Amino acid sequence: MLMMMLLSLFLLSGCAELSNGETSNNAGSTSTAAVSSSDSAYSSSETAASVNDSSDIAVSNSEKPEHGVTVKLTKVVDGDTFQVLYQKKITTVRVLLIDTPETHHPKLGVQPYGPEASAQAHRLLDGKTVTLELAKDGGRDKYGRLLAYVFVDGKSFEELQLASGLARVAYVYPPNTKYIDQYRSVENQARAKNIGIWSVNGYAEANGFHPEVMKGTAAYDEIHKNSNQSSSTAVAENSVEGQSTPNQAGDCGGLIKGNISSRGKIYHMPSDRYYKVTKAEICFKNRNDAVKAGFRAAK
Repeated sequence: MLMMMLLSLFLLSGCAELSNGETSNNAGSTSTAAVSSSDSAYSSSETAASVNDSSDIAVSNSEKPEHGVTVKLTKVVDGDTFQVLYQKKITTVRVLLIDTPETHHPKLGVQPYGPEASAQAHRLLDGKTVTLELAKDGGRDKYGRLLAYVFVDGKSFEELQLASGLARVAYVYPPNTKYIDQYRSVENQARAKNIGIWSVNGYAEANGFHPEVMKGTAAYDEIHKNSNQSSSTAVAENSVEGQSTPNQAGDCGGLIKGNISSRGKIYHMPSDRYYKVTKAEICFKNRNDAVKAGFRAAK
């Protein structure tokens, strides 16, 4: 009997140790699971932060480019063209490798999403100091405009326009193709989302924009509603006396038209031969106001 009692005690002790061992292992498992859960939560938090800190289409951060030139922006012309103070002169810059719909073209007029591209350029650039990475082959186009990649607030201006569906990759001419792969990647993402210029098939093509396919869309109707408004009521007065802003079609409602190009700052009288086809960038009440602003008469 004594032997049987000792044997029972031994077995009970072993079961207790085994039970304690299992509890210990389960506790270890729970601890590991907690750590795993914590890692997962941390990872999810990082992902959420990453999503919240960026748009749906990622635009890469850009360090100041090598040989970059820092300039003060003086005026936005449209979605891919603006003016800066460069080498102590007001210089027109044409952004490299992208094309946005027109807003001031003498023949094409205002194209769908042109005003939106221009408005975003104003939002991104107005009052800013930007960095230009100049083109390799002399840096100017046939119109005398300075060609450059543009960086603002640590971002590529080209990528920001492409990501919003307000520009297409265009005018790809070696050796100025440094960022072409990045731009095409952003463009493809915007195209896949059918946003902006990609919202209607056939509008943005390799050979330019085709407004006729946009008929019936809000973007098309908006520009035609604006162009049909009375020119005189569309002209808004500037804070500078004697000057005013043309409407979206570049019309001054019968006032003197001021145009800025590679030939300089020129004003056109209503009686001038090319007055009607000239897209103004500023309007003047009289000749003296135009001359004071640095404009000369058209020849």
